[in-house]
Amino acid sequence: MIFGSVMRRLDVSDVAGSLRVMENHIRSLQEQLEYTLYNLDSTNVTELDTNITDIVSSDGGIHISGEGLSLYGRQGEKIVMGGRDGVFQLQIAGRGGQPAIYLDSSGTVVVGSQARIQLDCGTWD
Repeated sequence: MIFGSVMRRLDVSDVAGSLRVMENHIRSLQEQLEYTLYNLDSTNVTELDTNITDIVSSDGGIHISGEGLSLYGRQGEKIVMGGRDGVFQLQIAGRGGQPAIYLDSSGTVVVGSQARIQLDCGTWD
């Protein structure tokens, strides 16, 4: 419950007193609402609909919106994945933001010229 108080009954024969009761109640509601909004943060928000509300980190490194998730590094690196216009995609870019690897919704992987490939095959007997 946001508002913890109920306005006292009004006395129709005492207009001035009833107005004071209403004024005090409205002031109390205002204070409660201001307190609630001032203290609204990540500790008391448990769920957001990303189709309505974008989630962005304060440094811009993380962006969650609709069906997509984006992570950005300090030197232009990025990972972007999720749906766009109903089509899933995954993009990985290295330093400077140059595209390295793509994955489309059909499962096709494209390795760009910016990608360095190293295979670790483990140890041989």
